[in-house]
Amino acid sequence: MNPRRNYKKNKDNYKKQLDDINKKINTFSNIRLIVMIIGIAIILWSYSKQTYLTTLFSLVITLVLFISLIIIHQKFINLKPKIQALYKINENGIKRLKGEWNEFDITGDEFIDEKHNYSWDLDVFGRNSLFQWINQTNTPMGKKKLRDSLIRPIKNINNIENRQKAIKELSSNLEWVQEFIASGMIKNKTNNDEKDLIKWSKNVIPYFLNGGLNILVKILPVISIVTLIMPFFIDSFSFIYGIIFISIQIIIAFINFAKMNDRLESIDSYRKQIKIYEQMINVIEKQEFQSELLKTLQKEMYYNKEELASVQIKKLDKIIDMITLRHMQVYILFNLLTLWDYQCTISLESWKNKYGKNLERWLDSLGEMEALVSLSTIAYENPDWVMPAIVKDYKISACEIGHPLINAQDRVCNNFNFGGRYTSLLITGSNMSGKSTFLRTIGINLVLAYAGAPVCAKEFYCPIMDIYTSMRIKDDIDNKISSFYAELLRIKKIIEATNEGKKVFYLLDEIFRGTNSRDRHIGAKTLIKKLYKDNTLGLVSTHDLELADIASETNSRLKNYHFQEYYKNNKIYFDYKLHSGVSNTFNAVYLMKEIGIDI
Repeated sequence: MNPRRNYKKNKDNYKKQLDDINKKINTFSNIRLIVMIIGIAIILWSYSKQTYLTTLFSLVITLVLFISLIIIHQKFINLKPKIQALYKINENGIKRLKGEWNEFDITGDEFIDEKHNYSWDLDVFGRNSLFQWINQTNTPMGKKKLRDSLIRPIKNINNIENRQKAIKELSSNLEWVQEFIASGMIKNKTNNDEKDLIKWSKNVIPYFLNGGLNILVKILPVISIVTLIMPFFIDSFSFIYGIIFISIQIIIAFINFAKMNDRLESIDSYRKQIKIYEQMINVIEKQEFQSELLKTLQKEMYYNKEELASVQIKKLDKIIDMITLRHMQVYILFNLLTLWDYQCTISLESWKNKYGKNLERWLDSLGEMEALVSLSTIAYENPDWVMPAIVKDYKISACEIGHPLINAQDRVCNNFNFGGRYTSLLITGSNMSGKSTFLRTIGINLVLAYAGAPVCAKEFYCPIMDIYTSMRIKDDIDNKISSFYAELLRIKKIIEATNEGKKVFYLLDEIFRGTNSRDRHIGAKTLIKKLYKDNTLGLVSTHDLELADIASETNSRLKNYHFQEYYKNNKIYFDYKLHSGVSNTFNAVYLMKEIGIDI
């Protein structure tokens, strides 16, 4: 399987289809014009010759041809957005593989939370983030489900394994995945929050569910229209009866008018959303899945386990079509004759009463499917990555693990193994040698592992733990918090979690950098010893080489690793490879000289 070749092949294919569709759209547009001109000319000529039968025949033929051409023309116009969406999907796939995914518009900026346990430090959201890389969702709840899978990890091995199976299945069915994604793209996107739609769907007015009212508004317009027509056929039948019934209808039409108007006007803001959801759910319903999780999500798309959700949403769409008649210029007269506002409101409230409470469940499953599809893209585009093994033992082991957001040609992978005797790794090394990137490599791969996605490694074993980080620390001027105190607050959360008995995995980058060297050393040493207890695993990076002495203490659970640089032709180079032991190289003076500080 070659993802890039497949994307390129699909992209070229859809490009040809788009060119062909555009040609056909233009061709049929021109043919319509020609048929209309010729038809009108023949009609006028035959009429001038007083051959009225020929005129009638020409008129019928022209109309039939013109309407047929409109139908064919519209067919290609309707097909074009889908092909455009499929073209864009494959183009984006190529960009991801080329490392150009940071050009994508949707970055997840709205989900950035600097106080979250790890998402800010591990670049989960924002520009150049994990979310920007993998996101293929088109709906608000899809984005939220993908967000939740990255920041609210699943803490059950069976559930994670079920997600892994679902993601594997989706990654092996590119055609269906792309059709599903395209179904959410071929209509104008909407950023309306689904919460408003769900709230609206559950808000039912019992008054309009009254059976007697339903019968009245259906029968009364028929009686009124009949009594208005009858005098034209029966001389003895008076118009007064029709006027009486119409007067009754006018009174009824203005009763609850404001309430009905609010209900019917509000549906316009949801129409785009509803149409998109209907299309996407329909694609899910038609597919035959194998994994249990995907089957479960598909079953959620039913009403009472029998009626398809897309069919029920289609019913709502038809009711909305009824409501759009309110935009007619003569609607006031039409409404008075038919009590159309009542007809629409009763139909709408009846739908909400029967199906509205299920809409949240349908959309929740739809969003979950979007999140899984996004994660499956990782598996499809990186077939050499591995599904992690979630273990019960306190150990993390990796073979050829790399940072997933670094391009493959620039990525340097490492092996490491810890747990059991050693529960904490101290990473030393000179500036720019790769310490922080290595910490983020472990953290972001754990995030992927808990989401059920493959990780950037040949092998990866990990237990389920709560991830905590203290890496990208900033001061808070508004709240008068220095960077040092901000770091203390992060560390406090980690300590509280361990005291509560949580299984904590921590990543600490240059701890206590904001204070003097003496206090930094004492504080860091004390913290490391406190953290390497039985229910924790973690990595600490530091420039304080004296902290490495902890490893030689009796019963120490700390192990030393380091990154290093080398020099060639008076230039500095980094191999970004993890080595055992303590760093014995320094480059700060060299880097200072590089910027003009002579020492």
